Amino acid sequence: HLFILAMAAQVENPTSDFVFTEENFRAPSLPSNLKIHDVPLVLASDDSLRGFGKVISSADELTCEKKNFEIVKWPVQGRRQLDPGTGDEAGTTEGDFEVHWSGDFFYGKNLAVNTTNNVYLDGLGAPPEKASAQRRSGADPDSIYLWMSDYHPDGGQLFFPRKSIPFVVCLGPASTGDDVTPQDMRAFYVPAGKGVYFHPGTWHNGVYVAKEHSPATFLTRQGRVHARVSASWAEEFGSLLRVPLKL
Repeated sequence: HLFILAMAAQVENPTSDFVFTEENFRAPSLPSNLKIHDVPLVLASDDSLRGFGKVISSADELTCEKKNFEIVKWPVQGRRQLDPGTGDEAGTTEGDFEVHWSGDFFYGKNLAVNTTNNVYLDGLGAPPEKASAQRRSGADPDSIYLWMSDYHPDGGQLFFPRKSIPFVVCLGPASTGDDVTPQDMRAFYVPAGKGVYFHPGTWHNGVYVAKEHSPATFLTRQGRVHARVSASWAEEFGSLLRVPLKL
């Protein structure tokens, strides 16, 4: 009976030994024949994004100077609280977030953060066993397959395209914490001329564009601490998230 309970706990609370090092993030060794979980895609609006974030019309809409960009105060160790006006003074960092398709491989590079662990294989145009680095396989040209997602506990994040193009994001609610599952994820289509903002702790990854809009550059603004907590759908759930790129 104890063995059965232990196995049930592992199913309910999957764990993984996968570590998101620079090498693993850029070129992960993904298993074949992963289950496909289809994520529904809806038009991004303040109503549809409630609990996740909001649509923005300008990159300057949310800033620390305007006191409407969320930065989470540093956690305390015991009963003593932070002194007023402290714990969130690092503010934000910002810079370009570059994305491009290379065959079936979709890459992102975050130039806003002060780390070399800033180049990501953000998704695939086909399951790993069918993906080609030289050309798009053409089997599912209007979808992207996601193998991971992450969140930032230290602050919010926004993306705004440098050119007016539509894009897609895939989000999970912060309320799930580390117990997020593929079923918690939702995809949002952000129309051309708009950007998107995520609340702290919101599961996400990068921003995704259709082949005809690649390469693309976005302004990103996020907490300067840049704490990142990641989950591998492939390793923990034996799954890929299939996200439509067009409505």
